[in-house]
Amino acid sequence: MHGGRATPTPPPAMRILLLSPFVPDRGAPHGGGIYLATLAAALARRVELGLVALARPGDDTRAAAGPWTYRHLVPHLDLPDRRRRVRHRLRMLWHWRRLPLVAAKHWQPALPAALASARAEFAPDAVLLEMAQMAQYLPFVRDLPTILTDHEAGCPANTHTGLGPLGDRRDCRLWRRYVQHFYPMASLLQTVTTEDAAALRTLVHRPVEVREPTFDVPATPVAPDAAPPRALFLGDYSHRPNPEAAAMLAREVLPLLRAAEPRTELWLAGPHAERVQPLATAPGVRVVGFVPDLHALFGEARLLLAPLLSGGGFRMKSLAALAHGLPVVTNGLGARGCSAPPPARTVAEGAQALADAALPLLRSPAAAADAGRAAFAWAHRNLTGDAVAQTQVERLQRLRPAATT
Repeated sequence: MHGGRATPTPPPAMRILLLSPFVPDRGAPHGGGIYLATLAAALARRVELGLVALARPGDDTRAAAGPWTYRHLVPHLDLPDRRRRVRHRLRMLWHWRRLPLVAAKHWQPALPAALASARAEFAPDAVLLEMAQMAQYLPFVRDLPTILTDHEAGCPANTHTGLGPLGDRRDCRLWRRYVQHFYPMASLLQTVTTEDAAALRTLVHRPVEVREPTFDVPATPVAPDAAPPRALFLGDYSHRPNPEAAAMLAREVLPLLRAAEPRTELWLAGPHAERVQPLATAPGVRVVGFVPDLHALFGEARLLLAPLLSGGGFRMKSLAALAHGLPVVTNGLGARGCSAPPPARTVAEGAQALADAALPLLRSPAAAADAGRAAFAWAHRNLTGDAVAQTQVERLQRLRPAATT
């Protein structure tokens, strides 16, 4: 009591349920897991945060370390050991009658029940659904405010079916039908780049917002000037744009670099590295595979050399490098979702232009140090999760009254 008046009780925290095709994890081998973990940590400082996610072996430990008030993990049935089984393949083909293949792989019969349990036990005020393949679960939360975040403009880059050109074309048609059927069920749509938002607007004929990228910036940067003349490429090589880019770097860009600076090396890091192992026969190429300690990995290179030839969404590899103080050389497609200026990030098109942009950093430790300091400073100003999380919460709050009318 104060002055005869009761202290008003603060309103209960908003409850947001996150629905994800994987467990958000700062140590994930893929950019999406790191990105969502960073965002989730920032959201949890403002709201009560629940998680329903598809989980692979070991993910229960990672989820336990997260900022969740509530969590429910559903075992993912599309695992490497299952993919060789005839029954699993037949099941995928059956779902492929009406769903694009990536969406079919993410349809898990236990997930609608998990959503029902979350609604009963956690009682969310709103739901965030991440990535295109989770849009098929919108019917189970349609009476709540929902935001669907599309990471690749309605059609993930991993749409190679393995069934030939006819199969791939059929899958693209299924994606268009899928987007036009499920996406209108969301209260609000958003993408992670302005380019993807523009593309998605033309497909769904409704407004599409943009959610800015975020990444944890470490306390201290790496020292690119202390590394040898080495370029790094980083990615999950089960994601088709990454082996495609790695091959271009090894076969077209690296020979140009080594002609000018013979000591130049190219390291290829990331999970599923067996898919790029043949590139290790090229002079100067080393396939290092998945390295869990990003700070240590970035400390081994002068720059991240990260052009891409296909795919949508933003490039977590570039944001991660900049956050650690490693300069980036990329092309226009690889630069999506990142506005860092030179010398932190240089954009060039074509093998020769990429080599020309990378060469000064490989030749001069001082130039690499200057670019690294610029990268780290830009990351501190632009990649904090709090501003992104606040915008996300405000968008959901605006949707809540509309959902109750």
